[in-house]
Amino acid sequence: MSRTFLILGGMLVVTTITSRLNKAYETTLEAVFTVGGTFLFLFMVMIYGDSYPLNLVMVAIFSGFIGWSLGPTIAYIGERFKFRKYLKSKGILSKSVKKIQNPTIADRFFGKADEKKFIYYYKADPAKSFDMMSDEFKKLKDDFEKTVLPHDRYNQEWQNVVFQAMLGTTLAVIIAGSIVALIPTDFSFLGIFLWISLLALIFMEILNAFVFKSERRRLLYSYAGVVIFSLYLIYDFNALEKAIARGDNSWGTAVDIAVNLYLDIINLFLDLLEILAASD
Repeated sequence: MSRTFLILGGMLVVTTITSRLNKAYETTLEAVFTVGGTFLFLFMVMIYGDSYPLNLVMVAIFSGFIGWSLGPTIAYIGERFKFRKYLKSKGILSKSVKKIQNPTIADRFFGKADEKKFIYYYKADPAKSFDMMSDEFKKLKDDFEKTVLPHDRYNQEWQNVVFQAMLGTTLAVIIAGSIVALIPTDFSFLGIFLWISLLALIFMEILNAFVFKSERRRLLYSYAGVVIFSLYLIYDFNALEKAIARGDNSWGTAVDIAVNLYLDIINLFLDLLEILAASD
């Protein structure tokens, strides 16, 4: 247990530092390098999990790559949050309408017929509407980037949202640990269901990113992610409890469980942040 939480705590510290150092990707190459490095060192962690102290080095580098990508992700969610606040201050509201008015059979089959997009309109003039590709929207976006972001008038509100997401994640970890500690149930049965659910969620998120591009779907996937990763916390705490019970004190087990818990926490935090940022 001590090894697991020592590794987990160290990973979170490294991630916090690197996410503060990097707020945005300067180039596409940097983004590709970061994603590639993340998967490479996750693979290295699996290979050298039992090799002390090389395993700790691999874990530290892996969590550093995660933090390097986490900073731009949080900044991107924050910018969308602030832009919504800016639109509200301008008296601009939004509503969803169907993307396709006369869907084909293919549109119905792939779900595009049910897809909705946001259109914007001024509260004082509801008849005048525009979408994200319009000149009006681009003008508002330019004004936001020139007059709002440099002064960051919504920074305190955004910090409150980040704090709420951190608090929610902390409570989820405490509750999951308490459930495993207090309820004499083997939660191993959750494994296959969570694995299938996670694969389905990843597939749908990729599909939404490149095909549907729906804000509404992305928010729904965030809710699903909160459920999945909260249950994964229970599953991984249960794995830790079973390892302790059988006297497994190996570095490989400690690293494996620590990395799993770390990924649960990071993904849960991001999903909570997405939900809180999208709500009023």
